[in-house]
Amino acid sequence: MSSITCKYPDQTEVEDPDEKEASALWWPGDIEKSCEQWKESGEPPFMSLSPSPSWHSMDMKDLKYIYKMALVANILDLSNTTNICLLWGEMGVLFQLATHYDFVAHTLAATSAQRLAVTTKSHEASQDAHQYRRQALHGLYRAMGCFSKENADAILAASLGCSYIMSDHRSLMTLAGNISTVSLDKIILSSTPLTVEQVATRMKPWLKRSAFHQIFTYEPMHYETEEQAASSPPETGDMEHRFALIKTLLAEGIGSVNGLAFCFQGDRDLSAVLRQLRDVMRLVHDRLGSDISAEDQYRLVYPFTAWFVKNSAASYVSLSAKNPFLLVFLLHMYAVVVSLTVSLPRIDVPLFAKYRLRAILEICNILKNEPGFLCQRCNGFHSYEEVMSFPLNSVSVYQQVGRETGLLEA
Repeated sequence: MSSITCKYPDQTEVEDPDEKEASALWWPGDIEKSCEQWKESGEPPFMSLSPSPSWHSMDMKDLKYIYKMALVANILDLSNTTNICLLWGEMGVLFQLATHYDFVAHTLAATSAQRLAVTTKSHEASQDAHQYRRQALHGLYRAMGCFSKENADAILAASLGCSYIMSDHRSLMTLAGNISTVSLDKIILSSTPLTVEQVATRMKPWLKRSAFHQIFTYEPMHYETEEQAASSPPETGDMEHRFALIKTLLAEGIGSVNGLAFCFQGDRDLSAVLRQLRDVMRLVHDRLGSDISAEDQYRLVYPFTAWFVKNSAASYVSLSAKNPFLLVFLLHMYAVVVSLTVSLPRIDVPLFAKYRLRAILEICNILKNEPGFLCQRCNGFHSYEEVMSFPLNSVSVYQQVGRETGLLEA
């Protein structure tokens, strides 16, 4: 989606061990030089990172991967698009925590290496990603054994970060799974890893002093249609109303995403993801009300949880330029995940939902002042008001029937 040449050339896989050793991942000279100065002086090359003695003790490879993350964060920050990238809105917090907690630094390095492995097809970067993820999870689970007010933000930061780089849906379920049926009194921290929701729940007494206070207290605000404003939220026990509300949302989403998949056929990667989103919604729509296991719920949503990290079609440069086609795609991908969240209650982790609700409204805020776009595929003009209908409805429905409310309640 971007015409800018990647600074990291494709790393073709080689079979011969000697050749593979010689084809080590090549880093641009300016990054090598900046990281050398960074390690020596302790002064980071980006304003978003604070000076710290900890930078001196980090391995050069760690600094290079963190540099790449900081570079992307800087690009997004300058274009005011960080909140569209979900956890990137809190990336400044992760950078600061990384100077005090190795497992947070390893989480950042793992994310960076994973992305680099996808974009360059580098065997070395792929191995690095696996190693960093293993180190991050090992350190994270050890920290959970002595969970406290002091390390809670670091534990939450690494938990959130690792949720975007887990290797499969089962590992994501272990890390993220909600605890609506689990008693916190039964959790033994020294032997049982905490989920993201368990961490957030235990942080309630000091949430207002947390570095993540902004996302914890985020309340989605958007202009409702007259129909939405006139309708009242369903009562907690009104399952028939909730069922009808969700089924209508899924049906609307299927139609909206199906039309978009046709219009995006010029981009094979995005069109393929849109068709996958449509098919998952159809499956959930047809099985709504039936028993879908927690593992199957996570299996359905897993492919869409880490698109920016694991999909080669993702482009931070295009996002920073506010490419309208990418924004429309993201708008619908986030809306589908929100729709799946209200349909499949075991994947409804409120903190994750807040990131997507925020991203949807951020994108709508960018698009609302523009008329729309001319589709070269169907030769029609699509107004952004029409395009935003399903995503905004997903926000409205989640606010009515999701588990988003109550994070700050005692």
